[in-house]
Amino acid sequence: MRCPYCNKDFDPREALAESEWRDIISLIPEFGPYSRLAMEYCELFGVAPLRIKSKKLLRLLNEVAALFRNESFKFHKKQYRISRAGIAEALRTVCNKHFETPLENHNYLKKVMIGISEREQREENIRREKELRRKEGRIMAGAREEYGITLEEYKRRVGIESMVEMIGKKAK
Repeated sequence: MRCPYCNKDFDPREALAESEWRDIISLIPEFGPYSRLAMEYCELFGVAPLRIKSKKLLRLLNEVAALFRNESFKFHKKQYRISRAGIAEALRTVCNKHFETPLENHNYLKKVMIGISEREQREENIRREKELRRKEGRIMAGAREEYGITLEEYKRRVGIESMVEMIGKKAK
């Protein structure tokens, strides 16, 4: 084909590949400091030579970018939450493993991310529990100062062994 403006010959397939490379380059900043890691992961799918397989590379990068954007993924109809750092850790784990053949899908990555996601959820639950206990401690300390007695002192004054015995009874 000839360009209508400059009258030079060009190949439409090259124009399409150039467009795909423009999209790939514009997608790279979404990964932040993990852009090289994302590219390394996509190379595990056998996208070399890059010039010929730019369409596949663009599709893979879009799928990995969706992981980073959403910070979640689905596996066997179950939704998992994972941080960007967790995704990067999973990518590193997969990239460090030696595969005999190119990867066909993201299932191995997802299985690695499931373990990381569950670990992050446990850590988050522990952190929330500690924060809740810290808040309860502050509230109890404030109540002690406000009322001047502790829970144990109240129980002793009222003459009960435990607060469970008070359930369903009127307070004095």
